[in-house]
Amino acid sequence: MRDAKPKITFGKFQNVDMRVALVLAVTDAQGTRFPSKVLELDVGDLGKRRSVGQFALVADDELAGAKVITCVNLGEREMGPYVSQALVLGTPHPESPEGQSQAIPLRADAMATPGEAVY
Repeated sequence: MRDAKPKITFGKFQNVDMRVALVLAVTDAQGTRFPSKVLELDVGDLGKRRSVGQFALVADDELAGAKVITCVNLGEREMGPYVSQALVLGTPHPESPEGQSQAIPLRADAMATPGEAVY
């Protein structure tokens, strides 16, 4: 178990822009350091975004069509040959190999609309 991270102010937390996103398509990422998936996301009025993350242990059909929680204001991050434009939040996958951070995505309720704020 990890220790809690340092406390932050509520104001700093409010700077994190988390939104509901609908996973439109899923492909295996090629050329990344760890097995990963490329998720094409619909973030409502914010448009389409791409996220690359360690969701390789989750079946494509479980990801496609899912409503997930994503952070959209972290800036872009290079992931092998890809540019990730959003971070899909997740929890550790229990079968993640040592040294990897394979994850299970956090999901929004089916009633949530893509682009809605998470707070």
